[in-house]
Amino acid sequence: MKYGSLLTILFLAGCTTAPQERPAWLLNPQVNYPEAHYLVAIGEGDTRRAAENSAATGLARIFESRIQAEETLSETTTEARGTQESFDQLSELRAKIRIGSEQNLLNIQFGEIFTDHHGRVHAAAVLPRAETAKIYRTQIGENNQAIVHLTHESDTTDGPLERYAFRRAAVHKALENDLLLAQLDIILPGARERLSMPYDPQTLYSKTAAAAQNVTFSINLPGEGGIALREALTGMGFSESDNATLQFSGNAIFEKTDLHRGSLVFVRYRYQLETHTKNGSLVLSFNGSSREGHINFEQASARALRSLRTEILIEVPKKVGGYLDRLASAEQ
Repeated sequence: MKYGSLLTILFLAGCTTAPQERPAWLLNPQVNYPEAHYLVAIGEGDTRRAAENSAATGLARIFESRIQAEETLSETTTEARGTQESFDQLSELRAKIRIGSEQNLLNIQFGEIFTDHHGRVHAAAVLPRAETAKIYRTQIGENNQAIVHLTHESDTTDGPLERYAFRRAAVHKALENDLLLAQLDIILPGARERLSMPYDPQTLYSKTAAAAQNVTFSINLPGEGGIALREALTGMGFSESDNATLQFSGNAIFEKTDLHRGSLVFVRYRYQLETHTKNGSLVLSFNGSSREGHINFEQASARALRSLRTEILIEVPKKVGGYLDRLASAEQ
């Protein structure tokens, strides 16, 4: 072997075997991102995108654990003070009018990227405290304006559906503000106390609950489907009445179905529901079907009934809620 070739081989071997040292920010993120100015989380993955997603998830977990702990403390304090009615009212409204529970953080930025000698990518996800707090205050301010507008629309409209739709939309914004305020308190401690809110949450919640009770319904659906429908609508806070605001009618059909699967017996159900207003206008029309199996017809039928009940309890609030959202949006 020639002397020059030997030198080349030795040089290349030295280059490929030297491990890449981990940077200081990976071992201690505060080196680059002082805690007073940043929130930071480190993630890793097989690709840059996977590492950034992992880092963003790490940031969200910081907020999730802190906010859950604060909400538990707040609920315990509320109950201890004896204001059970107010606590129940807020809890029920949060259950009836859901917003996403995920920590959808604003202004997440990604900093350094490092690939180790195993090919694993490491990334930093950061939230600049002061800059992000400004964005949060702007979003909260916009929500406040919407809440004032929606409650005014509710107070000045005539129909019970419209009144509740506007109030419900206002509560959506208030619940969104609850999450934003909790996140802001972590991003920039003390910033929350400096904000003045133009509405009283408890008044908003109680008036929304009262508006829901003024929305009445009637049901023309026999059997287990009608029972489930009644439970779904009362669960939304509505009241049953003969001269109803919303009139539900429909049918549910059960039939034995042979799927040629040995000794198993199957029962298929189909249901159809329509909702009209007091003046006869059709506002909702939807249907569904499924099947359940068991070793005998009785048990298969029982399973099909339970399946129908579950579907109605899930789908009816979703469909009615979507209609109310559209109604509030169209009327603005």
